Amino acid sequence: MEFVHYTDRLRESKTKVFRVRSNRMQFKCPNCGARRNFAIPQNLRRKTIQCHKCKQNTKCILDKRVHRRTSQGGRIDILLGNGQAIEANIIDISPTGLGVKFPLSIKRKQPLKLGDRVEFRCSWNSRLLGHGRYVVKNISERQIGFEKIR
Repeated sequence: MEFVHYTDRLRESKTKVFRVRSNRMQFKCPNCGARRNFAIPQNLRRKTIQCHKCKQNTKCILDKRVHRRTSQGGRIDILLGNGQAIEANIIDISPTGLGVKFPLSIKRKQPLKLGDRVEFRCSWNSRLLGHGRYVVKNISERQIGFEKIR
């Protein structure tokens, strides 16, 4: 079985990520390059847009984050309040948060819930996460998003 990164699938399937600022996005057709601005409702996360010139449909993932997250890979330890450490894979990181993915064995017993406070330990780069505390902001199956506590 060949490994295919999710960004490769995005290129093949006419799906693109667009940044949304102040509930507006600028759409650029991946086929012909035509541009058009759109108003985006608050609760919308995905939208299919048809180009006004070439009529090609593009699936759009709407990125509403203030700070861009950069892809990151590697194992980290999540330190819970009770002293327990859970191993996870880091997916992406920004100045205000990060995303991790649990192995399949952890998902079944889901040790975290929204609002839990945790710390991280990264053995391969101690400066990557610093010494800050984080709070669980969202949980989607095996993926969990954390926000840094100021």
